[in-house]
Amino acid sequence: MSSLLIADTEASAIELRDTETFEQLAVLPTRSMPHEVAVDRQRGLGYVSISYEDGFYNHYEKASHFLEVVAIDGLRHLRSVDLSPHWGPHGLQLSPDLRTMLITCESHGGELIALDLETDEVVGSVPVGASGPHWLTLTPDGAKVFTANKEDPFITVVDVGSMTVTGRIETPHGTEGIAVSPDGTQVFAASQQSPHLYLVDVATESLAESLTLEEGPGAVTVTPDGRRVVFTSFNFDVWNENPVLRQGFVQVLDLASRELGPRIPVGRFPLNVTTNAEGTTAYVCDYKDNTVSVVDLDEMAVTGTMPVGEGPHGIACLDAPTKD
Repeated sequence: MSSLLIADTEASAIELRDTETFEQLAVLPTRSMPHEVAVDRQRGLGYVSISYEDGFYNHYEKASHFLEVVAIDGLRHLRSVDLSPHWGPHGLQLSPDLRTMLITCESHGGELIALDLETDEVVGSVPVGASGPHWLTLTPDGAKVFTANKEDPFITVVDVGSMTVTGRIETPHGTEGIAVSPDGTQVFAASQQSPHLYLVDVATESLAESLTLEEGPGAVTVTPDGRRVVFTSFNFDVWNENPVLRQGFVQVLDLASRELGPRIPVGRFPLNVTTNAEGTTAYVCDYKDNTVSVVDLDEMAVTGTMPVGEGPHGIACLDAPTKD
């Protein structure tokens, strides 16, 4: 059986859903406003970042400083990790040896922190030079982190071993989603404002290509087989305090042919996306519709709409490899 772990931000809960029947298998209340999730499948653990106590990015009264740890089987709360003095945790990436969680935080002007998962202690931190580091991606060997910086026109590169910034990849605008290819050679970053999908060469830490799109892309993932880049389009102005929320889209880039597939309509504000282990199905969090769209990546069509809790945000497919 395949299932999804979903963080429902507006419901302040996480849930497990069966991917075939859409049945809710378990639900667990969390601290306010859970954001991203990461999964340690070997130990059966889930990690949930709690970014704010209220509101959302750039519109909140009080930031949070917690990471929740849960047992996936039955969704049992295990512990809350206080990250203080670091706050505003968002993106999560688990190291290949499963010992360290790398987390982007809004604290101290924007930083990356390393959390020892045995001791629950922050063992390293480094400013990324950007006020809004949001999502991040980790190379498969665990050596480099690339942070997407929402408000600053560059991607930050961090050497994980030394926790030092080794590069700054200039981009025309800030970036949202970011993902690395399974072979660790390319990073893909979404520019909501441009609209462009940036292709970064990992070895040279430089911008290799920029693809122009019809709409600004938001979330990005690469299928585990490395064949496709899947990204969402919010289809509204994220910088507008009162945006008109239109239907969102998913689009696929074939990496071998460099061809873009058709825009596939999904729900409103498709805030996140992941795929199954085979790379044949994408699951899209439709934040404003309280649904997850199920997309067949071979047929390029939505095959189902899963009702979930309010404000689905973080998502992980539990049949997929450890690195989402």
